[in-house]
Amino acid sequence: MRSELDKKRHGEIIPDEAFQGLVEMPLWGLDIVELTGHNLEAHGREEVNRLLQSGWLLLHIYTLKYPEDSVWRERPMAILGRPRNRREEPGKE
Repeated sequence: MRSELDKKRHGEIIPDEAFQGLVEMPLWGLDIVELTGHNLEAHGREEVNRLLQSGWLLLHIYTLKYPEDSVWRERPMAILGRPRNRREEPGKE
């Protein structure tokens, strides 16, 4: 059972149903052999979707904040991991 603190994201309570299908286990239990990070905007999102379809796991989503021309920018980012026993599409690597 998740605590109310665990369910809070940006000041809102997330219903338990939103967590269905999530697997909770230590990162080392996933047997990840490779990591990659991509932005989640336009072209990056297409690449993330391709990796997910080929068996990579979405490990974390975060917001990268950085200064550019004296203005703070934000970019959504994802970290993905390739498990040792991933599914592979025929003829693709």
